[in-house]
Formats: sequence, C-alpha cells, structure tokens
Amino acid sequence: MTKIYVDADGCPVKDEVYRVAERYKLQVVLVANSPLNLPLNPLFRMVVVSGGFDAADDWIVENITANDVVITGDILLAERCLKK
Repeated sequence: MTKIYVDADGCPVKDEVYRVAERYKLQVVLVANSPLNLPLNPLFRMVVVSGGFDAADDWIVENITANDVVITGDILLAERCLKK
C-alpha cells in the first residue's frame, strides 16, 4: 500500500496532504524532530526522531519503499529518496 511520508518540520502543505490522503485512503507518516499536532484520523501518524541534523531525513530514507510518496522541500532528501 502506498504511504505518504512528510518531512514535517516547516512543511507548508500538511493540510493539503491530509485532504488528499483522506480522499484516497492513504496512510500519512509525519516525521519531525518534535511532536506536531495532527488531525485525529487512524490514517495519520507522527514519528518523532531524535539525534542529529538529518535524523528525520535518515528515518524517511530508511523506511520508504518504491511505491511511496515523499513530501519535502529538501532537494538533498529528495535525491536520496529517488536513488533508493
């Protein structure tokens, strides 16, 4: 099943991601260095990472599969995801 991974720190389109995910019944995984508020929906989950500067990026790259979508404004993260 396709999942949407969001590099959530500073992501300006989270509300749009939630609407699309609800419409298509897709799971959303928000990854950030600190907890964020998200709508109460079993399709949405928050992953809080600790550690270095790229901890959220590293977690996303380790967990995505070929069928997943990654929402990020980070070009280096996007490149890593495409290479995987």
